Amino acid sequence: MRAAIYARYSSENQRPESIEDQVSACRRLARERGFEISDEDVFADQAQSGARRDRQALADLLSAAKSARFEVILVDDLSRLARDNYLMLSVLAELHFEGVHVVSVADGLDSKDEEAALGIQIRGIFNELQLRDLRKKTLRGQIGQKQRGFSVGERTYGYRSVPVGDIRIDKRGQPRPDGFRMEVNPAEAAVVLRIFQQYAEGASLPGIVRSLNDDRVPGRVRATLGWSPATVSRILDNQKYVGRWVWNRTENRRDPRTGRKRQFDKPESEWIVQENDQLRIVPDALWQKVREHREQARRAWPGAPARRGFSTEQGSRQKTYPTHLLSGTMVCGSCGAAMAQVSGKSGGYYGCLAATKGACENHLLVRRTLAENVIIDAVRGRLTDAGSVRYVLERVEADVKRMYSDVPETIRLKEAELRADERRLANFVDFIGEGRGSRALASALTETERRVETLREEVDGLRRSRDAIFQAPPIEWIEERLAKLRPVLEQATERSAQLLRQILGTIRLEPTRGDIGRPYYLARTSIDTLALLDPVPGAEGSESGSNSLRWWGCCNVLVRA
Repeated sequence: MRAAIYARYSSENQRPESIEDQVSACRRLARERGFEISDEDVFADQAQSGARRDRQALADLLSAAKSARFEVILVDDLSRLARDNYLMLSVLAELHFEGVHVVSVADGLDSKDEEAALGIQIRGIFNELQLRDLRKKTLRGQIGQKQRGFSVGERTYGYRSVPVGDIRIDKRGQPRPDGFRMEVNPAEAAVVLRIFQQYAEGASLPGIVRSLNDDRVPGRVRATLGWSPATVSRILDNQKYVGRWVWNRTENRRDPRTGRKRQFDKPESEWIVQENDQLRIVPDALWQKVREHREQARRAWPGAPARRGFSTEQGSRQKTYPTHLLSGTMVCGSCGAAMAQVSGKSGGYYGCLAATKGACENHLLVRRTLAENVIIDAVRGRLTDAGSVRYVLERVEADVKRMYSDVPETIRLKEAELRADERRLANFVDFIGEGRGSRALASALTETERRVETLREEVDGLRRSRDAIFQAPPIEWIEERLAKLRPVLEQATERSAQLLRQILGTIRLEPTRGDIGRPYYLARTSIDTLALLDPVPGAEGSESGSNSLRWWGCCNVLVRA
């Protein structure tokens, strides 16, 4: 009789030799019963849970059973086939349909034997209860570690896990500390702060991703693929960066149909919340600013999962993610509706959105480039006088001081990191001195020595930089940049649009004719009232206002028709 063997072990912490032991036990039984086993009919899943159906070797085994390559499958015990009773019975039923029966070596059960049906059911229930008991004990141990102040599998970008307490050698000869605690990783923490600051300044998620990838900022998981918007989004919503660590908030349940895990929220009463200001990376003010911006961004999109259409709280996407310097800033002086780009001709024209629906009589358009030139010239005029330049210099000095203020904190973090590694190094030396060394411990000692030396150099460099003198750029440099204000602003449109909005407030465009005989807009801002008027009348004549006015009026006639 032709036979196949299936073996499995569930955890990366178990010995891979377990597969060989299971196969050997199955081969002994095969020799006793005269089964023939081909090498290609030995299937093994390594570090795979017995509650999962989507195991590659199990799938190959079932596929081979359908092709009638063998009549019996040998397993060391039924728990190797599945620890979930429902899954085990469904696999046995599928194999029975294909004319294949399963023999368990340790249990002495054969699925072909009708008298073994009850034993198989009992064994399946026992294996499932054993798995549940293991989960409970694992969770209980993890809760105990959390209550003792240790971290439990909470890997997070911006932090690193360091061993604490006495180091002992486990049964496998590996060094095991009493536990692990999280500490700030200064290099990654700087990236986290950069992400929060860029987002608070108006950058979009794709913009931040491009910036990180262009600068080749190393990530952690997606090292080869670079950063992604989803990763940046998770960082912006992670409360750990303000020192609030929530554990046991969710649980994983396995779908009995597919074997895949899904995450579900636990009751808040089961959460374990720890506040640790030493693990704070993002200041409160910056965190709150990002929260407000995240809420604006949420409202800028039509809906959320399980909702259709537009929310009653729907906001303006142009205000959150402006595509031009004045996007989302201007309103119609006649009706108060938003002024948006309604034509793409000659760089685009701004017009009243309500007029497109026949709800406003203001059909006047203004060229986008004209509006931007006039308004930015007014801003530049305010900034190029001596008093404004002096103000800019003072702001630069303040920004430099703010940047410099981070240096002492960086030194403190580096010094704490150095002290921790020096303690770890001393523990390793003491451990080896007691004659309990190992190859893994020697490797860890070498790595720690290298890290200590690097940290000492970094701390020395930071201490020397404390006395460095920061100087603001010369006034000529600032004047040159102000003279080229618009190209400078357009280098980062989203951020510049947010800054202009803070300076100018809401810009109200009031249609008028004045004394020149053709229509134009008066732009009322918080700093001045400006005429958005071309210096030379259009070729259509003094009454045309703009080349698109006639087109705009025709479109409105069609809309109302």
